[in-house]
Amino acid sequence: MFCLSILLIYIHILKHLITPKQRFKSKDHIIMPPLKTYSPHNEFNANCHNGNSTTGEGESNTSAAAATASSNLSDICGAVSNAGAQQRASLPCYSNAQFPFKVLANLNQLRAESRFCDVEIVAGGITFNAHRAVLSAASAYFEAMFRPELGLNEVNQKSVVLHTIDGEILSILLDFIYTGRCEITQSNVQELLAAADMLQLPEVVDGCCDFLCRELHATNALGILRFAEAHNCETLKKSALNFVHSNFPAITLEDEFLDTPQTLLAQLLTSEQLRVDSESQVFQAALRWIKHDVTQRRCYVFDTLSHVRLALVPVKVIDQALKDCRDMSVKIALRSICRDIASKRGQLVPLRVCPRQQAKKNIYIIGGSRRESQRDWTPSDCIFETVAKFDIFRREWSETAPMEIGRILPGVAALNGKIYVIGGERGSQILANGEVYDPQTDIWTPIAPMIVPRCEFGLCTFGGTLLAVGGWLGDDIGGSIECYDPEKNAWSKLGDLPEPRFSMGVVSFEGLIYIVGGCTTSSRHLPDLISFNPITLDWQPMARMRTARCQMGVAVLNRHLYVVGGNSSSQDVLSTVERYSFDDNKWESVCSMSVPRAIPAVAAADGLLYVAGGDQPCEDNFYRAHITINAVEAYDPLTDTWKNCPDLPVGRSEAGAVVV
Repeated sequence: MFCLSILLIYIHILKHLITPKQRFKSKDHIIMPPLKTYSPHNEFNANCHNGNSTTGEGESNTSAAAATASSNLSDICGAVSNAGAQQRASLPCYSNAQFPFKVLANLNQLRAESRFCDVEIVAGGITFNAHRAVLSAASAYFEAMFRPELGLNEVNQKSVVLHTIDGEILSILLDFIYTGRCEITQSNVQELLAAADMLQLPEVVDGCCDFLCRELHATNALGILRFAEAHNCETLKKSALNFVHSNFPAITLEDEFLDTPQTLLAQLLTSEQLRVDSESQVFQAALRWIKHDVTQRRCYVFDTLSHVRLALVPVKVIDQALKDCRDMSVKIALRSICRDIASKRGQLVPLRVCPRQQAKKNIYIIGGSRRESQRDWTPSDCIFETVAKFDIFRREWSETAPMEIGRILPGVAALNGKIYVIGGERGSQILANGEVYDPQTDIWTPIAPMIVPRCEFGLCTFGGTLLAVGGWLGDDIGGSIECYDPEKNAWSKLGDLPEPRFSMGVVSFEGLIYIVGGCTTSSRHLPDLISFNPITLDWQPMARMRTARCQMGVAVLNRHLYVVGGNSSSQDVLSTVERYSFDDNKWESVCSMSVPRAIPAVAAADGLLYVAGGDQPCEDNFYRAHITINAVEAYDPLTDTWKNCPDLPVGRSEAGAVVV
């Protein structure tokens, strides 16, 4: 009889575990998963155990048989249970996305009706009823306060007083805890952020930071920056600092700037990220800050002005500041700085400085030539002494004062905020002379000529000097390297190339000079890259380019040497671009330009690579010819794409390019 009962139970179990698929074949029925794990074996054992406790002595006669049957059934039920568990695991889980919101809304209603509340929170003389569990679930601050094992006094207190939080602010935060919503306004955002930071409600802190980021303005950016620093809001601090850097000239005209702490001012004045039109704006801002409270700040005069790149400030601007200054201590400091700059001693302020990385930069396209077709081209009529200037902020072209001498294929470089244009060719004459341009005064000044006249050579900076490398000498290829000292206004020979070379690319990077491509007596188009140490005079071969070329444009951007366009060994004008990693000693191809160019003007500024003008191949009555183009495009290494820029006012090639 007992075995029959066991068999009936087994059949009952199989019926419930196996037949649901058959009973719910209709698509209108949904199979609901069990609310708890169901084990027939465990339920059976529990029933047997309960039976044993009430059956008494009669159970002893059947214990052996029951044990055997139970053992066999355990194996069967275990297998059935595993099969059922696998079946239930594949069943869909029911969920209701609105249920948590319903619970939260009900909790808020209970709070409003003071039902089941077990704590009072007091702030600013206002008492708020709340639930400890809800507060602890939302805030790590309250969770620690009410945790018994920490032994804080508030654990057993019915009323908890928050002394540093305003009552209205606490009301807003409690509303957020119970609803997930709070109203942030200009009048409450700072108090709200501070209180949320204290109560460890990061969601409210983030909301306040987002609000303040949207409210950034020249009148409040410095205050928001200081507020973010005080509350360790790194995202808000970064946004505010970026805003200050980008809008520094406007911010320095606001009253808030005058109350900036000296440490923060020094941090700003030393930043490479200040986006200014000229260093004069930084100088005038520093003076304005000093004069606002000259009694307390005269002790900071030299320290503050040491962060200004005074060598880039026109002397007339400093002279005017001297005339306008009434405080004698500031006058003495300015006079000392003027004498230091005039004497070129550099004891008080550094004389060899560069414009800030994010300062307003202009791309200068200098000299060059234009040809409409090979047949009509007349060199003497198409050589430029004019200079085209591109404002990368406004994306506009303008002209500066022209050079004294028009020239093609000159060497061009920027040093100490000034532009040097040296050598080149005019007509059939190879030039040795040079001139320097001061963007502050818009004046060109002649400098000492090179030892050897040259064109199609490389010119780069090294340690406050200029290096002229190789080039075409008119009837031969040059192999010498000359060094120009601007303080002595004199050239001297530094060394020689391993092999004379011209029409190559030359750049300086981290104390080494890199020479790429070009032509020698043995090869008209080279793929090689070599480095030169001006201190040890050592040469080292580096990885070779993928495409041999000459008459290309080169520039350094983001620790890469870019080689753009040029002529290949098959006399094709190239649109391809490749770059060399100084860190990895490897070349890779990047996106090609939209048009092929030979002898283009190339410069890197503001994270982009600019290519202007150059010669493009064309067919003229079945003859291959070159025409000069005015198209300008910029390469973005982050997206590996080129985008069009405003065209040159007049097309030109064989020009130099430099950024100041």
